[in-house]
Amino acid sequence: MSDKPRIVDAEAHYRQRLRAFARESVAPGGIVLLGSSHFEWFPAQRLLPHHRFVNRAIASDRLGIGDRGILHRLDISVFALHPDMVVFNNGVNDLGELHRTGQPAMDAIRDAYARVVDTIRSREPNASLLIVNELPTTGRFAALNPLIGVLNAHIARVAHRAGCALLDFHRVVVVPPGRARAGELRAELTWDGLHLNDRGYALLARHLEPLLPPAPQ
Repeated sequence: MSDKPRIVDAEAHYRQRLRAFARESVAPGGIVLLGSSHFEWFPAQRLLPHHRFVNRAIASDRLGIGDRGILHRLDISVFALHPDMVVFNNGVNDLGELHRTGQPAMDAIRDAYARVVDTIRSREPNASLLIVNELPTTGRFAALNPLIGVLNAHIARVAHRAGCALLDFHRVVVVPPGRARAGELRAELTWDGLHLNDRGYALLARHLEPLLPPAPQ
């Protein structure tokens, strides 16, 4: 990205975003982007201009095991909007905390992920739900990749059980076996080893578009 975002105070940013959501007047329908920094900084409307997106992602956000996170904000982020589709990607910040501190446990992360999906399916049964799995990392974030592999296996099971579409974007952006840094995020797609750059987002848009509802005429 040309302007590299930086979140200094994750909780303050979370509260600020919730206040902004509350002030918005959004017509029913559209495509909700639900997640953290990968989606908050995704210029979806510019890259996919024929669709209507509602960005309900919050950089540094987590699944909601603690006192904030997606499980605590589904009403304002999804259900109040009655979207046509929800595109969901989250979990890497929980994995980062697990790597740094040993908590939350992987079982708690898996349970929270499934609860997000199940809650959306039960409360918005007419909305399509598209899951984008966790991206690999590289550089100083590369140690997260084994945990990402564990969570992605769980995500595939959750998507299958819930009847959701799954975009395996990990497969698209990972360095293939037999090459240097195999299993890591391709360096040309990221500006810091974790987040996508403009080239990475263009690739995401290209793989998302065939899975989105038909654009309004």
